[in-house]
Amino acid sequence: MKFAPISVFSFSIFLLFSSCENDIKKVEEETKEFKFPSATYKDYDALYSDSNLVRIRITGKIMEQYSEGIAHDEFKEGVHIWFYDKEGKVESELTANTATRERLNNKMYANGNVIVFNKKGDKLNTEHLIWDGNTHKVHTEDFVKITTKEKIIMGKGLESDETFTNYKVRNIRGTVMLH
Repeated sequence: MKFAPISVFSFSIFLLFSSCENDIKKVEEETKEFKFPSATYKDYDALYSDSNLVRIRITGKIMEQYSEGIAHDEFKEGVHIWFYDKEGKVESELTANTATRERLNNKMYANGNVIVFNKKGDKLNTEHLIWDGNTHKVHTEDFVKITTKEKIIMGKGLESDETFTNYKVRNIRGTVMLH
């Protein structure tokens, strides 16, 4: 079977243009949703105070602020947060791979390898944690593992104060005594 050079050429051009058209549509769809930050900060380090007392310190390699839609800040390369008591001592500490803080409703969503320590030395591990700055509470519906000096508690879901000193694990899946 022989193919005429014109037929092969025409078919090749058809394939080329039809694949380009799909790529253009794909690029348009992907870039339509993309928003640029209104400001970007490198080596971000900020203190937040209440009644002249430092209450929170937040650091991150890069913090991007967005003003369009729901005004928010994004920490795409990690975040570290310290919560202080009235005497200026650290009550709890949180680290996560990424975080998003919605400025108007004062909520933060920490994601990926979220670790929280409290002043007693208790440690929380989870993949997702929501902090509400208005109620000063944290919660998650995801798997949690809490390690204390005496035991390890595993469950699904957690409610706590922001200092991680008064917490409740929901749907406990297991407890391991360490002593």
